[in-house]
Amino acid sequence: MLTNLVNASQNSVGGLQAQQATNQLLALSTKQQMQIQNLMAAQYRAEALEQARRAESQEQGRAAGQKFLGNGGQFYPGN
Repeated sequence: MLTNLVNASQNSVGGLQAQQATNQLLALSTKQQMQIQNLMAAQYRAEALEQARRAESQEQGRAAGQKFLGNGGQFYPGN
């Protein structure tokens, strides 16, 4: 699509055709920039969710370890 727009711009005869081709190139560029922004936002959201998941997992592991160890008292069989 980009190649077609560039060719149309280069092969334009009048000022109006050149302006229309330029407008199409700018529109395509803007569309691509918006797509990149959306992809980057999605990537940042995914990274934030992964960090939150890891933090939650670490906290659960810490809590399970604390529960397993108890209050630190010794266990003596038969007492």
